Amino acid sequence: MNKNKLIESLIKASRDGTLLTPRHDPNNLSTTYPNYRTVLTHDLADILDTFIASSDYVAREYRNNSYPNSPIYIEIEPSHASGFSVTASGVAPNSPLTSHAVNRLVVVSGTNQGWHVFGEDSSIIKAKEHAGEIDYLGDLA
Repeated sequence: MNKNKLIESLIKASRDGTLLTPRHDPNNLSTTYPNYRTVLTHDLADILDTFIASSDYVAREYRNNSYPNSPIYIEIEPSHASGFSVTASGVAPNSPLTSHAVNRLVVVSGTNQGWHVFGEDSSIIKAKEHAGEIDYLGDLA
C-alpha cells in the first residue's frame, strides 16, 4: 500500500459513513460502552476528511497478527504543523467522560466494518509491536 491509496480508501470510507464509527465519534460520548474506547477530538473529527486529504502526517503500516481477518493496521502520527498533538481521548468502561489524551490515530481495515479510525497512544502501539501483536512493515510514501 502507498499513502495515496490509503488516502483514497479512507476518504471513500468517510463518504460511505464507516470511517468514524459511533463508538469513536465525540458526538456520541454520552453513550456508554462496557469496554475501554477512545473518541476523536471534536476539532479533528470535524475536519477528518480534510486532515486525511492533507497528508500532513506520517503513516506507518503494520501487519496485525492479533486479527488475521483485519491484517492492515496503520498508525497515523500528525505532523507538528498540523496542530494535532492530541488526536483523541480515552474513555473508561461505562463512562460518559474522557479520562486521558492519546497522540495517534489508528486505521484498520476490518472484514465487517471496513476501514475505520480510532485513537491510540504511541506507547501502546510500541508495546503491541514489542509483544508481537503487530509487525512494522514500513512508512507509507
